[in-house]
Amino acid sequence: MKIENLKEFIKSTKKSKSTIVRFYKKNEDLFLKTEIKNGKRYYPKEHVRYFDSEILHDENKLLRLENQSMKNLIDCLVDKDSLQYRLWQMDWSFFFTVAYKTDRNKKSCFRQMHSMYEMLISKYGDETGMKMFFTTEAFSNRTGYHNHFVLHVENKKLHQQIVEEIQSYFSYDRVDCGVYDKYKAGLFYASKEGLVNEDWDIIGNNLGDDTN
Repeated sequence: MKIENLKEFIKSTKKSKSTIVRFYKKNEDLFLKTEIKNGKRYYPKEHVRYFDSEILHDENKLLRLENQSMKNLIDCLVDKDSLQYRLWQMDWSFFFTVAYKTDRNKKSCFRQMHSMYEMLISKYGDETGMKMFFTTEAFSNRTGYHNHFVLHVENKKLHQQIVEEIQSYFSYDRVDCGVYDKYKAGLFYASKEGLVNEDWDIIGNNLGDDTN
């Protein structure tokens, strides 16, 4: 688990020391996950998400959708010709959400996804098979759009390195990343509108390996 000292955590959360202190006073269960080293307190990097209203808003929607995931899964299993079914059958490593700092339109989000993927391929394309499926969605609480995407990285030794590359690429934006679980609603959340009237794409250097 990656941890940060207070100065680093303030920079990551873009919150003041007093705001951070108040947060942990109200959330003792999370405070117990902080650590003391050499007399200084360190904070889990993953706690940054609790200070981002946009990511939390998406996570709350995702939790609500998980209650419907079994119905969606059954529908897609019945319709084996659906894109969602084929996507669900594929292997994925991570589920990401990128909430941009600026108000990007759909075309800009589309370009960001392709540029990020091309950056990864230029660095790791010869070392691992990668594929990505993404959608572009409007914010419900502000103007502009954000992206959800699932990524598969065949070489597991590169997983952490590639996640850090993505976080660095979007260093001015909010990035939420989790290990992909096919039995949760992440993939159905990304394609919840049936891929109608949304910008989306699936790209990869190993798509031909998916024979399901």
